[in-house]
Amino acid sequence: MTSRIARALTAAGLAVLVATTPIRASAQSAAAVQADRAALVQGLQAQYEVALIRERKLADDRETEMIAALEARLKQARAAADAAKGDARAANAQLAAARADYARLAAQLSRQDAAIQTTVAASQAEAEHVAAQASPEMAAALQRFADGDRVGAWPTILALSRAQAEAPGATAAARAAGARELASLRDVMRAHGEATTADVLALYDQAAALAPNDFKVQIQRARLTNDLGDLPRARAAAEQAIAVAATDGERAQALKSIGEQAALQSDTATAGKDYDQALAIFTREAGSDPTAKAENDVAAVLQDKGDLQVAMSEFNGAHDSYAAALKIRQQLAAADPTDAGMQDYVTSVLQRIGDRDAKVGDLKGAREAFEQGLEIRQRLAAADPTNTDLQYYVSGLLRRIGELAYRQNDLKTARQDFEACLAIRERLSAANPSSAQLKNAVALDYFDIGEVAYAQNDIAGARAAYEKSLDIRVQLATADPTNAPMQQLILRGMTRLAKIGGSGITWRDVANQYVSIKQAGHLTPGDEMVRDALRAHGLVVSP
Repeated sequence: MTSRIARALTAAGLAVLVATTPIRASAQSAAAVQADRAALVQGLQAQYEVALIRERKLADDRETEMIAALEARLKQARAAADAAKGDARAANAQLAAARADYARLAAQLSRQDAAIQTTVAASQAEAEHVAAQASPEMAAALQRFADGDRVGAWPTILALSRAQAEAPGATAAARAAGARELASLRDVMRAHGEATTADVLALYDQAAALAPNDFKVQIQRARLTNDLGDLPRARAAAEQAIAVAATDGERAQALKSIGEQAALQSDTATAGKDYDQALAIFTREAGSDPTAKAENDVAAVLQDKGDLQVAMSEFNGAHDSYAAALKIRQQLAAADPTDAGMQDYVTSVLQRIGDRDAKVGDLKGAREAFEQGLEIRQRLAAADPTNTDLQYYVSGLLRRIGELAYRQNDLKTARQDFEACLAIRERLSAANPSSAQLKNAVALDYFDIGEVAYAQNDIAGARAAYEKSLDIRVQLATADPTNAPMQQLILRGMTRLAKIGGSGITWRDVANQYVSIKQAGHLTPGDEMVRDALRAHGLVVSP
């Protein structure tokens, strides 16, 4: 299967090369034109293969370091060639060598996975076709992108693509394709910290306005709006995706997405129904075609279903769902020990098993699961230091181990783990400031630090941490008033600040928040403790 990043470099990065003016040989010899064309094809193909390698984690630690070193060398060689004056033959020769070495390693590593060879061959043919039709300006911009200077290439790619879309005779379908292609390229940049989630979503929104029946565009919009914390839009996009789904696989993918949005909005009935429907379809497809992807799709829905069961305090059911998901993924990992991606999937289930165990009081089982997962994820993150997802996953496990230390009254260790987690997440959030998910994670870390600081009798430290957490959560709730769990988190933060005093948050503020949540019908188990605290301070609220 072509990955999200891979699609950006094939369907998007390559297709966007096509422009209205073909490469002309009038300004240079036919041999030079052919050499430039070959370099362009080689560079795009190498970028595509490296994207597949990273997405599927086909490279081990040593190979990942080799890729990083060659990427750095490629960028340096490109910069040297651009800066060369006079006789630039030596600089250009070094650039050609860097491109060739990068492409050679990419091809070598991509051959390790037989499942992607058909896709690799198709992308090669497409690269050759579109390069032959590219305008000189677009070809130059895409070559710069392929050489690693994505930021430098982007303004030209954007301007040329938009000029093509605005040209007389451009159809709505062509304009939609152009917006989709730009979005895919921008998503590649986002993966490198060079663009934000909002940047990518804006382009997918343009594509959706022109082609609302494009399933892949709607699924991408659901993913991105969810990341931004806009749950109503995410759910609407997922529902549009299911309306236009053409296959059972697409229908199951959309059902899973709707279930995820419903769960976040506390609509457990809808979430459970959609997860069960998606699970039935994925299980049927895995039975008829037991590929690793099909079986992992089953595991993914089982994991989501387990999350929902934990939220509903159905801990025995969650145990069974997680156990089934872990068994599938461990079998897949054992069948291909070199598949680092599957190792990461295994840690995803281990993390949830640890969460479930911690909730039922099995702290020993929780620590074992978390530590197994952390060891795997730290190794994966060290091998791929530019992968922001892996860094985030490491932070999640650090936080969970810190929680266990806190519950066991090892406050020093707990605070160290929480602060290490916060350092990672603040860095990631600063690089992607439009991500509501990352902001919410930072708010959670500050709240955790506040809890530990209070237990250590560091009242000033606790107050400062709680205030930072609350400020972020209020911002997120303002952006999405339908997010019921966020209102609950705000109530928790306000209660803490009212208790320790000195922040400006009063018990009357807590009462107002409590009543607002009650009127919305979103009170949860544990809120009676807030109610009792309010009554103790002379504020009468109904049960």
